[in-house]
Amino acid sequence: MPIHNEAARVRQALARVPSFVDLIIAVDDGSTDETARRLSETEDARLITLTHARNLGVGAATKTGYKHSLETDAELIAVMDGDGQMDGGDLGRLLERAIAGADYVKGNRFLDSKTIGRMPRARYLGNRVLSRLTGAASSFESALDAQCGYSVIRRAALERIRLDELYDRYGFPNEMLFEACRAGLRVESVRVKCIYEDEVSGINPITSVPVILLLIAKSYFRRRLSASPAAVAVRETSSAE
Repeated sequence: MPIHNEAARVRQALARVPSFVDLIIAVDDGSTDETARRLSETEDARLITLTHARNLGVGAATKTGYKHSLETDAELIAVMDGDGQMDGGDLGRLLERAIAGADYVKGNRFLDSKTIGRMPRARYLGNRVLSRLTGAASSFESALDAQCGYSVIRRAALERIRLDELYDRYGFPNEMLFEACRAGLRVESVRVKCIYEDEVSGINPITSVPVILLLIAKSYFRRRLSASPAAVAVRETSSAE
């Protein structure tokens, strides 16, 4: 669970983690509010808190959590953000696909009609465009919500990902998908909901979107220049499932 300045929502985010989860690795990414105190006051025997001395980015925090998870005996590793927007009720659906054989399972908010209806219009359009470009750059031929961080990956698949080469900030989900495709992982897209309340997005589109576009372009040309692009088996889970 990557967390940055989520003192008002982190307890709720932790409470949404289902009881069947064995371990929660919270990564406080240089928060300057009361996030650290909220985490220290949380009474949950499953919780381990790791801290970055300064803000390194959501990608860096996710990588720190991934690396720590590989030091445990975890076989299935999920990412749920610390802003409380991810519904713990969806986690079982992602885990089921991984148990059934998928290497990397990405949440897809676009497959949930209620979420689409509540998503701010500008965010919806921006995410749609970035998702289409990401899908084209990675040859991902099914439905995709590129910016959604809700995901599950198998331990063996995570060990094949070159984490240190991936971008540290908001382009991390795109980079993770590109790396999964290059590694030949079986990637699946599964319907998830998003819980919108009174939070304000910490993403600055003026600075983050150009960077993400650059990452997409770099991956596209890298794939085109590759002599043997990796094949990826894809299955889309519809909103009716």
